[in-house]
Amino acid sequence: MPYRTANPRAVVGFTVVALAAVAAGCASTAGPSTPGTPSSPPQPQTLQAEAVATQEFGLLAGSGWAQAWSLWSESAQQAISQADFTRLNTECPSALGIPYVIDRSTKVDQNTVRIGWRRGEASGSNTLVHESGRWRFVPDPEALVDYRLGPDALIERRKVAGGCQAH
Repeated sequence: MPYRTANPRAVVGFTVVALAAVAAGCASTAGPSTPGTPSSPPQPQTLQAEAVATQEFGLLAGSGWAQAWSLWSESAQQAISQADFTRLNTECPSALGIPYVIDRSTKVDQNTVRIGWRRGEASGSNTLVHESGRWRFVPDPEALVDYRLGPDALIERRKVAGGCQAH
């Protein structure tokens, strides 16, 4: 039987607190530059990417659909609107309250980190990209293709597959 939290909002609250702590600890530590010499911009930190993934997963597990969508990359947001993503998951939620556990993170390059996760019996991975000065979450490619179908088609598909959790 999968582990369920007693209060999904507690997962989200903890995630936000953890994110703030990690982000504060990951602030740039570039040393002072000599006047007149340009300093190189700080490089994105892998821990910051993990913090965004933790926040995203906490929001998804706790039904923070609109907030989760707002953490997505610009290109991912083009697949489905925030309103449609919220509607899809409100009308047909899946596995609420089951937390994600990050197993591993791999720095692909300076602007890309791959996160591996487990959630109950399921496992997978997602990419985070550094764009416009922030780490952004990228849903898996299959999900992005599905989102382009629209919420009505996805709700129907999920219901047929038994993928909607009772409210």
